[in-house]
Formats: sequence, C-alpha cells, structure tokens
Amino acid sequence: MQERATLRIAKLVAFSLVIILLAGLLFVIADRPFIVLRPFDNEIANGMLSYQVSALPVAGLALLVTWVFAGRVRLRYLNPRRTGEMRPLLGSSAGGRWESDGWVLGLIMVGIVAAVTFFQFQPGGFTFHWAAIVLAVPLAAMNAFTEESVFRLPFVTMGDNDTGSRTYGLVMSAIVFGGFHYWGVAPNGILGVVMSTFLGFILAKSMQETRGFFWAFMIHFALDVPILIFVLNQTPGG
Repeated sequence: MQERATLRIAKLVAFSLVIILLAGLLFVIADRPFIVLRPFDNEIANGMLSYQVSALPVAGLALLVTWVFAGRVRLRYLNPRRTGEMRPLLGSSAGGRWESDGWVLGLIMVGIVAAVTFFQFQPGGFTFHWAAIVLAVPLAAMNAFTEESVFRLPFVTMGDNDTGSRTYGLVMSAIVFGGFHYWGVAPNGILGVVMSTFLGFILAKSMQETRGFFWAFMIHFALDVPILIFVLNQTPGG
C-alpha cells in the first residue's frame, strides 16, 4: 500500500514537472517563434500570429502527455459539456448553475481584466484599426485553446485520474498559471499574478464541475479578446 502511494506521488511529481516545462516553453516561443509569419504591416500583429501558430504544437504535446499519464481518464475533459452545479468553497451549495450563471461570471471578469489592461497600455496611446480589432478574435481563440490545454486540462485530468480530491487540479492550475503570468503580456507583474491565479482557480473549478472544456475555453477566450485588442492597437513608438 505504501509502495503504491509512493509511486502515485512520484507519477504526479513527474507529470507536474513535464507540464511546467511545457508551460515554460511557451515563453521561449514567445521570444523566438519557430514559425515566423509577416502578413501584416503591424509588427505586433505579426509577432502575435507567429507565437500563436508556433504555440499550437506545444498544446498538442501537453494533450499527448496527459493522454499517456492519465491512463484511466485520458482526455475525457476535452469536450463541450457546459452544465453542472457551481460548488461553493465552503458549505453544501452555491445555488448556481454553470449553464445559466457562467455567462454572468465571465462578463464580470471580462470587465475587470479589460479595465486593467486598458490602463496598463493607455500611457502609450492607442491607434485603433478595424483589421487589428478583427484579428484579435481568432488570436484570442488560439491563445485560449493553447493555454487551457497546457495550464488547465492536464492538472484537472491528473487530479481526477490519480487523486481522491479536487485539490491537486485546483491548486496546480491556479499556481502555475498565476506564476507564469508575472512575465505575461497583460495583466502582468504582481497584479497579473493575483488575477491569473484567481482565474486559473475558477477555470479549473469550471472543468471539474461540468466535466468539460466549454467554460474554461469560453471565459478565457472572452478575456483575451479585449486584451488583444489593446495589445494589437498600441500606437507605434508610443
């Protein structure tokens, strides 16, 4: 029994280290994407597109690692299920449902993140262009899929596969996601860590309670749209 518990812990540690290394690889790719695309006059847009395309294989690798390690659960959380009870942190019932209240929670978070990002970039000024605004949508979808596949789904899946509680998935999703966002685009720094840690916790919670990918992806996507609109429409040299 003791030997089995030791092997389980060793498996979780090894898995965690591999996923953290893959998360770190995203930051390497952000500086040096291995697929460089320059279809736009906007160099920020070119850099972001190059990063997102280069990062997709990392998401695929994270999913493959999860499939290999989580022999029982595999990739069952990678589905569009969006129904489930919102469980409270304490007590027996939160009195909410993801299918009805997920949109409200998402919109509140979008408003907060959009305001913080606006003030982060506002000193340099903005030059809005319709093409850059439209481009923010597919780039946000790519980024949300990549980050949920690397930072969220692996930890939630392994928590289900190898532990008897939700703790591993919630804690690892929150801490790793929050920690890496100290160096993120926006919000970053200490405020970025705090906000991203909370977001990571909520999105992991959504996966656990719906046993699906829908809310984690949709809320993350909705948050990334205003972030990328402000990032892509910065005034050059501002």
